[in-house]
Amino acid sequence: MPVSFNEAMKTDSFEIKPFVYLFSAVLIICFCFDTTEETLKQPAYFFAFLAALLILSVNIKRLKSVFRDPVCLILTLGILLKLLYVLYTAIWTRQHDVVDFGTGEGHAGYIEYLYFNNSLPDGDPRDRWAFFQPPLHHIISAIWMKLCNRFRLSYRQLQENVQALTFFYVASSNVLSYFICRELKLKGRGLAAAMTITAFHPVFVIMSGSINNDALSLFFMVLSLYLVILWYKRPSFLLIILLALSIGLSMMAKLSGGLIAPAVASLFLYRLIKDRKDTLKYLLQYAVFGVIVFPLGLWWEVRNMLGFGMPLNYIPPVGEQLEKTGLFSRLFDLRLISVYPSMIKNGDPFDEYNVFWAMLKTSLFDDENLSLEWRLIDPFAVVLFVSGLILLIICLYATFRVLSERGESSLAPEWKLLLGVFYVTMVAAYLSFALGSPNYSAQSFRYISATVILEAVFLGLFLGDGEDEGRPYGWVPILTYVFALSSAAVYVLLGFAR
Repeated sequence: MPVSFNEAMKTDSFEIKPFVYLFSAVLIICFCFDTTEETLKQPAYFFAFLAALLILSVNIKRLKSVFRDPVCLILTLGILLKLLYVLYTAIWTRQHDVVDFGTGEGHAGYIEYLYFNNSLPDGDPRDRWAFFQPPLHHIISAIWMKLCNRFRLSYRQLQENVQALTFFYVASSNVLSYFICRELKLKGRGLAAAMTITAFHPVFVIMSGSINNDALSLFFMVLSLYLVILWYKRPSFLLIILLALSIGLSMMAKLSGGLIAPAVASLFLYRLIKDRKDTLKYLLQYAVFGVIVFPLGLWWEVRNMLGFGMPLNYIPPVGEQLEKTGLFSRLFDLRLISVYPSMIKNGDPFDEYNVFWAMLKTSLFDDENLSLEWRLIDPFAVVLFVSGLILLIICLYATFRVLSERGESSLAPEWKLLLGVFYVTMVAAYLSFALGSPNYSAQSFRYISATVILEAVFLGLFLGDGEDEGRPYGWVPILTYVFALSSAAVYVLLGFAR
């Protein structure tokens, strides 16, 4: 019997209101402010902040009822931090492969080509930088620029408005992470700690202002994780179609969006083995899934392979060449000269070559030495680095404990399988790419930003179990608050550096 949309989505975790609020923020960014200035030191921002404070001051009681759940406050503050970051970050600042509008290359040139030509680029995509990427993000961005142009905005503001989309994608990913935590029954200090990390992690702050295709791929990847959890609990054709669309669109934004596929396939197989009496039902659902996901996710790569001989997994050589590429140095040389990524172009003696330091540093500061922007940021950056390093170690321990523990209170085997395979797939893909390339840029943490959500979930589950069993881990949530406050300090101060 067919399952209706309402029945398929019958879950206490999902709410539409957060996405309405986020889209309202998008409209404010695009049409109420001039975001072409690279600073928060603008009168319009000051008076908007003052007006907001005045409104809040006379609605304290109502606010207390709205934010009676502290996680809602955590999410809201994290989204506000991303909003501020977008307001002061230009489309050529802290970007990856964007180049600039008017150049005919990079993600900006890709968007601009679609904006003016209303068609996909002709010719070999390898002839123009970044044009080999799947086009979903660029198509949406070009359409959004056209819609904004109806309101007679300057062309420079149209360009900046692309950041409103990436802000929406990343903030929505944070909201979906909360839904995932609710589905997995995180609670108490475990839920608060998980959402504090997710809401304030710098990789998501930086990604919210990056106009390449990372943010959209992340959004659909996190949506896919949420949908596959819902599907497992209530298998239906509707949910598996939505799941196939989500994974396919993630790959249509960026091919690496398919990294979630092994985890989903593992859960499909687990469900098939567990419910053998319904084998035919599941095989039919999997067939529908395949018919949707493969064409949607791979059509661009197949088109370019057949038309221009471009390999399916084509990646151009990019970035600064590392001087030390030996495996021992890449893994075990833990020399540390700064909390910021070491780069010769920033005056450092070498480019960061240790893959673990590069992973941590680029997750917190991207490729930037923020000391060059404003030295006042440095002490907060040190606190952010130290707290981030300690949290990483704790999260890795929590991951091992959650995946290895057995018993009635442990995580259900299907969720261990799903989260474990997804995590291992992403980390393995990252290490393979980073260690297999002599380029600095191959070590960027943005390629596996979704692991922040997974690690946060594992930590939340571990702390939740510890709360039930009386484990003395009350200091860990405090550490997450230190991490969040230092992240906020760094990326708010950065807005006043110019």
